[in-house]
Amino acid sequence: MDTNNDPEENFLHAMARALSEACPDSGITELEMRYSLFLPGRDYGDVSTAIAYRLSGKMKKSPAEVAETLTKRIGTVVGISKVTHINGYINATFEEKGYTALILNKVLRSGNGFGSSRMGNGRKAIIESPSVNPNKPWHIGHLRSALLGDAVSNIFSFCGYNVEREDYIDDLGLQMAVVLWGSMNLAAKPTGKYDQFLGEQYVEINKLIESKKLEAEITLLLQKMENSASDEAKKARKMAEECVKAQYETAFAYGIYHDVMVWESDVVRERLLSSAIALLRENDLARMADDGEYKGCLVTDVGGGDKAKVLLRSNGVPTYLAKDIAFHMWKLGILHSNFRFAGFIAQPNGKEVYSTAENGREMEFGSAEIAINVIGSAQEHPQSILRGVLNGISGGRHGEVVHMSYGEIGVKGGSLSGREGGWLGQGRNYTADDLLREVKSKALEIVLKSEKITDKSSAEIIALKVAIAAIKFEFLRVDPSKKVTFEWERALNFDGNSGPYCMYTYARASSILTRAGTTDTALGERDYAEITRGYDFEIVKMIGSAGRIIEKACRELRPNVIAEYVVDLSILFSKFYENMPVLKGGDAMTLRLAIVHAVRQVIYNMIRLLGIEAVEKM
Repeated sequence: MDTNNDPEENFLHAMARALSEACPDSGITELEMRYSLFLPGRDYGDVSTAIAYRLSGKMKKSPAEVAETLTKRIGTVVGISKVTHINGYINATFEEKGYTALILNKVLRSGNGFGSSRMGNGRKAIIESPSVNPNKPWHIGHLRSALLGDAVSNIFSFCGYNVEREDYIDDLGLQMAVVLWGSMNLAAKPTGKYDQFLGEQYVEINKLIESKKLEAEITLLLQKMENSASDEAKKARKMAEECVKAQYETAFAYGIYHDVMVWESDVVRERLLSSAIALLRENDLARMADDGEYKGCLVTDVGGGDKAKVLLRSNGVPTYLAKDIAFHMWKLGILHSNFRFAGFIAQPNGKEVYSTAENGREMEFGSAEIAINVIGSAQEHPQSILRGVLNGISGGRHGEVVHMSYGEIGVKGGSLSGREGGWLGQGRNYTADDLLREVKSKALEIVLKSEKITDKSSAEIIALKVAIAAIKFEFLRVDPSKKVTFEWERALNFDGNSGPYCMYTYARASSILTRAGTTDTALGERDYAEITRGYDFEIVKMIGSAGRIIEKACRELRPNVIAEYVVDLSILFSKFYENMPVLKGGDAMTLRLAIVHAVRQVIYNMIRLLGIEAVEKM
């Protein structure tokens, strides 16, 4: 008999033993068993698994028959009062007192680390986002990438990965040649925030180029920019750096920080591109096209179907794909570079973001085991080609590239194309800066009027935190693959599925503990006897599932799983508070205060993973 005091672990071990006896060649690991666990409805037990459905074909039995076979073999399990099966699901019921003691003590002991995991085992993960072209402000599509990248970085770190937050600056593309042409040929002087100025200039210059047929002039400028020693390259880099600094003002306003930025121009300057091209040709992954529309171009046939993809144009100018392949060879350690890094800008979190630079020092960036690119779903095909080429080079021996695809952002007024100025919206910008200003303004109105928020003296500070929470939660609560349409009423709703609602629940729990006048939530044996099969134990079970939820979010790259969990926990806490008085709980008061403390801690840990700051008092 297992002597572990964690009934969930004991259930898993018992299931594994039963499985090995009933179907020795099932091929299902204990880790897969763990991933199969979920919280069932309260009438079906405390933890369930549908693993019988996976075994049905292998054992040539119905899921219900498989579940019955396994249940009979499980036997007695420490900490579990019964194991049942229904409709192919196997359900375990915990012994309430022991499980409550286990979970509440674990929360008390682990604190801000409760729910963390070692699943990453120290492996290095590079997470790249938002990689916005340095010629415009962030629109809300870029903001979604940045928020997803930040949340996934937080989650991966919490799950034991060594995370490098990276930003790729595409400073050699056509868009930079366009704004450089504008600076050299137009008299307009920068006003206001520099990225906003460049974005507006970019839209106007494109209209001018189309009317005056200046494509050849722009192409020549683009070629000159590829030579890092040219005046054009130096001017373009200076413009791009000023734009990125302005963009990072936006990032900092949202609490988004990076470790390193890699510039496309430095990829070329350090001959990483030429080394990558040579490696591709050595491995027959690139060829020179002798005829057809790509005659004279270097192309790859990997992942392109019937149509090759251009890496080097006939005039020698590399495509974005070619430079992206070289960049990812560095990311995964397939190619090493002479990159040097220098501090670029100090961040409000106390850390400096470093940048590839001509003059700097060698640093331990790159060479990851997994590279996650947070890029819109429209880039699925180029990302597929990228993965195919890298796999052809390394055969999977140098880690993997994962495309974290996200859906478009719904904005009344149409496209978010920077070239067409779609981010300008109808009469106002849909930039990330303007979104924050507008949401903060609306949040301040609510904070000043709301009876729930008593701390009016801190209204401005609370409104800003509420606004950021509202925006982040609204973007992150939706599965990344789906479209997001920002809705003011839902985002700022203190009574429903929103960031402010979760913040308010945290503040409410803090208030209860303050009124109790104690931070000591350590319990004695007698206290645990007060647990019931009511909302109190439902909360304990939900808290006990926090680690599984976080690992699921990490494994599936879905921060929305955490957002959904926090809302459900907040709703359950409200029911608990309304139906089971805490400060007037009599003999159960100490236990219920410990539950309040645990809820408060878990909400803090969860919303922090989403990049949302908890507020103690509202």
